[in-house]
Order: sequence, then C-alpha cells, then structure tokens
Amino acid sequence: MNQLPAAYTEYLAGRDDDFVATVLPVLKQSVADKKHGVHVVINSHTVQARTDPDVPFGEVREGAVD
Repeated sequence: MNQLPAAYTEYLAGRDDDFVATVLPVLKQSVADKKHGVHVVINSHTVQARTDPDVPFGEVREGAVD
C-alpha cells in the first residue's frame, strides 16, 4: 500500500474504529489514484466519505449535515 499523506493520517488520529473503517478505504482510494482529495460528510447518524475533484489530493474537507 502507498503511504497515506500526513494530512490523512492526522485526520484519522483519535477517531473511533467505526469512523476509521468508513473513511480509510476512501483515503486509500485517493492515494491509489493520486488525483483527488477526500470529502467527508458527517451527520448525527452517519459518516460518508468520497473522493472529490474539488478537493486537492492530500487534503480532507469535512462537512456536517444537521
């Protein structure tokens, strides 16, 4: 596996196992493609993550939905 960018590793630091299990595969996909960063959307019940062409590779942007 390619090494995760520092921003990705820092983003996962201190997160619970369920959060990491949801987000880590998308971070790995981003590293494999090396084209886009990751957008994570969090609401009170779910976490969703996807690669996003509007986010530069190596960055994570987070949004919340109420």
